[in-house]
Amino acid sequence: MTKRFRRPTWRISWALMIGIGAAVILAGLSSGWFVYSLAKSTLIREGIQEIVTTSKTSALKLMEENHQHPTRVPVEDLNDLASGHLYFLLLTPRGRFVGSSGPMPPAVPQQGWVNAGASGWFNFDGIPYVFADAPLILDGRHRDLIVVDGLARTASLLSTLRKALVFGELLLVISSILAVIIIVRRVTDPLRSLEEATETVTLNRKTGQHVVISSNLTEVVSLTESFNGMLDRLLKAQERERQFISNAAHSLRTPIHIIRGYIHTLTQWAHNDPQSRSEALKALARESQAMETLVDRLLQLSRMEQDDPPPLHPLEVLPYLKKILPNLRDTCLHHPLTLDLTTQEIPDILSEPDLLEAVLRILVENADTYADDDTAVTLFVIPLVATHRVRIGVLNQGPEISEDTLAHLFDRFYRAGQPASSQHFGLGLAIAHNIVMRIKGQWVIESTHHRTIFAIDLPMFLSE
Repeated sequence: MTKRFRRPTWRISWALMIGIGAAVILAGLSSGWFVYSLAKSTLIREGIQEIVTTSKTSALKLMEENHQHPTRVPVEDLNDLASGHLYFLLLTPRGRFVGSSGPMPPAVPQQGWVNAGASGWFNFDGIPYVFADAPLILDGRHRDLIVVDGLARTASLLSTLRKALVFGELLLVISSILAVIIIVRRVTDPLRSLEEATETVTLNRKTGQHVVISSNLTEVVSLTESFNGMLDRLLKAQERERQFISNAAHSLRTPIHIIRGYIHTLTQWAHNDPQSRSEALKALARESQAMETLVDRLLQLSRMEQDDPPPLHPLEVLPYLKKILPNLRDTCLHHPLTLDLTTQEIPDILSEPDLLEAVLRILVENADTYADDDTAVTLFVIPLVATHRVRIGVLNQGPEISEDTLAHLFDRFYRAGQPASSQHFGLGLAIAHNIVMRIKGQWVIESTHHRTIFAIDLPMFLSE
């Protein structure tokens, strides 16, 4: 179990480190490349603008010199323009060489000077060369003056920038990896602590304890609280199961003791006393029937907890209640059962007929048990138009139910402080509650002014 949990944990940590590290590296590379490209394009664009200005100025000077000294050869004027690292090239419009001056560049544009355009740049051996073409007229003929400049200083600056970006990227990667490791450890260390705690935690109601994980991360704190909440629910479920088994055993033991007592009576002396033998046999039949009822209800609870919710069907309320009323009256043995119908029109409901009848049987049986003498048990129906529900309930006149008892009405084997009995096991309302939840009903329970109501609000059938 430990190994199977740790492997995903380590995979998560490595995935976090690799994923975040890769994202940081890609972000750094892309941003570095963007900065380098932006700087390079800016410097070259400024170089082109400068060389364009130089070419136009030089062309004006050449034309002026040619106008002042028409007998001089244009090449001589080119030599006067040459200065520093600039290269001047004079061509005819067809690309025929006329003259040049200054240091000649080691390469020419790929498309040649004639088709290179008015300005541009080309790269050779890591050094960008910018150029500009200025048209002019010398001795009445059209010429093109091409000025070329090698941006060696710009290349050096770009090389320094490139090294700085690489160094900064390395620092960023190293710092990011360290930061990712710290963050991943802050996330995974509490998870490993939680894993170790789960190996030692117990569900013993006396020794069970909560898991305590120290972390400032909201998600880890929330996970710890959820785990402790799960422990609490498991402990409560275990306690309910333990109490259920204890109550079931106790409820079975009561009729078993009675049966054993009557069997002892029969074997000792009741076989010579017809009246005692008849009473003993009736008691044996009654107690065995009680045991069968208890086992049937336990099986019914188990089946309902395992089965899927039943399909609900449209049900006409009044015909349905009139149909099952004789069966309900058979359950109400000590009081008359009346049906109180509202004057309003009662819409159809969505329910399951057999399950709804089982709930009403339980409610009528309980009302019959606790109702005062010489009073009636009432079955009533009220449409609730505002909430799109129909309320079906049972009313009896009798002792009020205390607040403490109301909180435990649906607990299995709960008898509201009454002694154990082979006739009432405290399972009826637990079964009814399970059914009501499965047929999407809502409980309405009132117990005031010496009157108790158990009712169910069921959904109306709304036709499309």
